[in-house]
Amino acid sequence: MTQRDLAGRLDINVKTLRKWKKDRPKVYELLMIGLKAESMISNFKENCQELEKLIQSQDSTESEEPKNP
Repeated sequence: MTQRDLAGRLDINVKTLRKWKKDRPKVYELLMIGLKAESMISNFKENCQELEKLIQSQDSTESEEPKNP
């Protein structure tokens, strides 16, 4: 993500973002950590959904197999 993209996402001017990076490095660092966390959470949710689909697929496959007495 470019600084322009990030500034747009935060609804701030690119100059503001650059100023924060230079003059307020902790603020900029927190923004970067937050974006990384957001990305990780999104990936985690996608992986959970994929795992749920696999479990449902396995459950349906098992229910179609004949049971041995």
